[in-house]
Amino acid sequence: MFTEFMVKDYVKSVKGTRFPVSFHTPVSQERMDGIVKEFVKLRGDLFTVGIVCKEYVDLARYGGATNEWRAFYIDGNLLNVCRNSNQPTNVAKPPEELVLACSNLGSPYYTVDFAERVDGTWIVVETGDGQVSGLAAAQDPAIYYQVLADALERRDADGGRACASGIRT
Repeated sequence: MFTEFMVKDYVKSVKGTRFPVSFHTPVSQERMDGIVKEFVKLRGDLFTVGIVCKEYVDLARYGGATNEWRAFYIDGNLLNVCRNSNQPTNVAKPPEELVLACSNLGSPYYTVDFAERVDGTWIVVETGDGQVSGLAAAQDPAIYYQVLADALERRDADGGRACASGIRT
């Protein structure tokens, strides 16, 4: 069990509001009911069914932004990995061995978000379906969709598995 947790729905947390970033355990059922009610109210029409409580982890911040990166994979191949929190361009990237270790999670098209902890180690923050995951904050849509189209064309030519370029943008 963890001593500090954050609340989100199946897709997003609440950012830029009065909602606390984290909560400390233990939490009574009455308090948890209030937390969930406030969360749902703040998410409004953006609320996506389901509440997720996950361990809160102190993440490295540079220039006020978390050092978080989003990687897209197709058919077990890395498409690209990009800064995802508007952090400066000169910050550390996730270790290549960690990024490659996530290259076959059994889904045809998915994302993995990596973040640097304050102690300099890296963790997987979350994974998502590539169909509903947004592009990374620093990602050029034209380049991304061209890389995706190229991978899909290679998949068609190779008889069913995409062969991605692994381009880092």
